[in-house]
Amino acid sequence: MITDTFYKVRNYILPSSFGEGLGVRLLLAVMLFTACSELKDDDHYKNAESVISNAELKIVDMTSQQYIESRSDLSSMSQLFASQGIYDELQQKGQLSTLLVVTNDHYSAPAENTEFITRSHVSDISISPANLENGTRLMMWHGKYVNVSIDSLGLEGNIIGHVLFNNGAVQEVVKTTSGYIYVLAEMIQTPTSLKDYIDQLPDDYSIFRDMVQASGGKEFDRTNSKAVGINEQGNTVYDSVFIYTNTFFDSVGFDMNSESLTATMLLFSNDVINAALDDAHQRLEAWELERPDSIIKQWILKTAFFNKRYSAAEIQTTDVQDLKSIYSTQWRTNIQKVDAQNPIELSNGIVYNVTRLHIPTNVLIYRLKDYFYLYENCTDEQKAEYYKVTNMKFKSCDTKVSAWTPWAGVWPLHENRVLRFDKDPSDLQDSEGFQIDFTPIKRFDDGTIRAYLVPPGSYRLAMGSVQNAGLDVICTVFANGQEIAKSATITWGSSTAYHYDRGTTLPNRHPEGYNSSYVREMGGDSKADNYDTDGGLMIDEVTIPDIAGDGSAVRLTFRLDCYNWAGKTNVELHHWCLRPTENNY
Repeated sequence: MITDTFYKVRNYILPSSFGEGLGVRLLLAVMLFTACSELKDDDHYKNAESVISNAELKIVDMTSQQYIESRSDLSSMSQLFASQGIYDELQQKGQLSTLLVVTNDHYSAPAENTEFITRSHVSDISISPANLENGTRLMMWHGKYVNVSIDSLGLEGNIIGHVLFNNGAVQEVVKTTSGYIYVLAEMIQTPTSLKDYIDQLPDDYSIFRDMVQASGGKEFDRTNSKAVGINEQGNTVYDSVFIYTNTFFDSVGFDMNSESLTATMLLFSNDVINAALDDAHQRLEAWELERPDSIIKQWILKTAFFNKRYSAAEIQTTDVQDLKSIYSTQWRTNIQKVDAQNPIELSNGIVYNVTRLHIPTNVLIYRLKDYFYLYENCTDEQKAEYYKVTNMKFKSCDTKVSAWTPWAGVWPLHENRVLRFDKDPSDLQDSEGFQIDFTPIKRFDDGTIRAYLVPPGSYRLAMGSVQNAGLDVICTVFANGQEIAKSATITWGSSTAYHYDRGTTLPNRHPEGYNSSYVREMGGDSKADNYDTDGGLMIDEVTIPDIAGDGSAVRLTFRLDCYNWAGKTNVELHHWCLRPTENNY
């Protein structure tokens, strides 16, 4: 009766058992004990003699235990296997295996965790050199994988010294009647798992360590905890078992404890994080903007983990390349700096130390959005400076839609208020149109008005007017007086795309953290999609140049030209919005 089978999937060597009660187990794949490419057709077992088919493979008519016991230079490993019951267990299982051993001169007796270390040298898989590939992961008896790495000469068929199991280079390969023996230059060192590695980080990494640990929790597992008595209060006392849950990682299927994980982690020291925060604070101050450290740190946490193992050449590049984390956050490998030459190998991943961290502009700025009606808060001098108009005169600032919220008590009230201009003069021909040069301004808490200073980089520009305006407009963007972008002719007509800031045509259009579907599920307004959006698209990408050459922010002007009043006597302007693109890094 077949008691267990094995199969190989994408370089993972994994056990497979099938359902109890089937009577027999189904054979899903061929056994890995197959003739390897190093063997000739006439290779065969000899009586206790080694037949060498080539300089790198020995074939013996002995079990693996018998062969190891026959060599005096393997006596230390043999004694270790015997003392830990490895030989007995192999005989009981009666199946093929792979044993990793070292000669006595390379043997180091375990000072602790003897069982764990011993079982890291035994696998239920009998794997030949021909079945080894660079990146193969072999499950060992200690429940963790050993990683196989092969250099360029090894890939050409040279085994000795060119194939490694974790840290140990292969010195000999022996095929026995019960599997394979690989004699290594070093005993197997099993790296710790990602979760254990993070938990053991020293205080120099406490900011990052604590962020990861704080994202999960520990729960009492009553089902698997053994009752050991009753206390004085009559409560059951358990030999407690705890399970660790982490919705932050679980929600994206990333289990740091799982040995089947093949991950990359970016490691941030306190010095690196603090330097990045200091730089971010300086940039924000220069832009007269604010961003909570909690959001920046959340971005660091979301960006630190990848569900793929990246090589040194992939993690640090000179060309523009973006890697996407488990949360799909953006890591640009030619901007960020990591120690790619000294990776830290773990049992289920690889770690790279970040040496310099740049907080992207599109993290520091979620969006810049403000309103034309700030005209009413300007002095006469500011109105003349920030609102330069042709064939128009100010009429009023009016609230069109009273302040509302799709979810009372959760999201703030939001009103739709517009700035209105009339034709000037009133008998102006429709075909003469109008022009407004508007400098985006913001109102500070003390009531003062100043122009926005917008950092260099790439942005999406959207605006809102009022539905059925019937105006054909062209938007031109200037940076410090220099034209940098111009739209095609856009009709502010019956489409709701440009109706105040209720447009539903753009992706990523809502305030940070807002999810309209969730709002509706929680009993919010049926028009939740219309809440405080970016508006309608004016220009896909506006690239603001680094005019001063030092990354400093610049002052913008939006010019709106309309060559057809379309029978209208006034124009109503609602808002503008700049949202950084992925290229604004």
